[in-house]
Amino acid sequence: MTSHTKPSPPITSAAQTAAKLWLAAGLVGIVVGVTLAVSGRMSHLSSLSGAAVAVGAGCLTMLAFAPWQQLKQQRAYRAEIRRLTRCLRQIEQARDRTHLRRLLADRPDELGELSRAIHDALSEAFTDRVKARVMQRSMDDSIRRETDRATGQLRRLAATDALTGLGNRRALEQRLEALLAANRESHEPVAALLIDVDHFKKINDELGHEAGDECLVFLANLLQSSLRGGDHALRIGGDEFIVLMPGLESDQARAVAERLSVLFSQMPWSHPKPLRPTLSIGLATAGPGQLRDPNELIRRADAAMYNAKRQGRACISDNAAARGAA
Repeated sequence: MTSHTKPSPPITSAAQTAAKLWLAAGLVGIVVGVTLAVSGRMSHLSSLSGAAVAVGAGCLTMLAFAPWQQLKQQRAYRAEIRRLTRCLRQIEQARDRTHLRRLLADRPDELGELSRAIHDALSEAFTDRVKARVMQRSMDDSIRRETDRATGQLRRLAATDALTGLGNRRALEQRLEALLAANRESHEPVAALLIDVDHFKKINDELGHEAGDECLVFLANLLQSSLRGGDHALRIGGDEFIVLMPGLESDQARAVAERLSVLFSQMPWSHPKPLRPTLSIGLATAGPGQLRDPNELIRRADAAMYNAKRQGRACISDNAAARGAA
């Protein structure tokens, strides 16, 4: 901020000049007093009285020529400097704009320009600090969102089978906990299907892993498109899949298994050899409130699936309903 008033001379130069003139005036007064004493004009006075008169004349001369305006200006300058110092300390303690306007002084001199310069510099510093805080918060929020997104994506990837896109064994552990809570709270039955692709090793050995992967992907897509919204299909290893179906009785779950088996048999199969995959399905159910250990339900479904294998494959085996946990 530029002042249109002509600034006064620097306080230091004015004070130095006034001090020199004041000292010279005092010396002149003393010289005049001594001269009068020596010239005999004060012969009627004693030597001590003459010296006192000489000193008094010097003091009167100093008082007559004393720079009262400069002294008053010095006091005003010191008071203004103390005020600026107090304002700066208050601003430092408060660390906000509360006391910032108190720095401004309507003075046309150097102190006025100094106070305005300090005000402008601190005002710009506060503005920059606010912008920096806003930018920092924005960066923190962005980093937090990206971190949460990346963490969620990693968790999903860790619980997802890469080939089929279904949940894996890690996801199964989470689903079993939710299944146990739902069976206790909703008082509804729950069913589990453990599905195994028949002759899967032979298909891989004779037709190649691409043919085996084709079977797995087709079955995964079939499960995703055929099940209800509350059902969960997961690949728990190799050619084994499990389907968790809350709210289904044994006969309803068997109907789902039969439909899946029929639809899987309609899979397009263009390979030259007559080897064609089928499904062995094990079924296990638990009544309302009977699911104390969800792993017991999985073990019953697994036993039923191996029973289907022993019966010649391509069939559904219904294990006795799970009536409590181990």
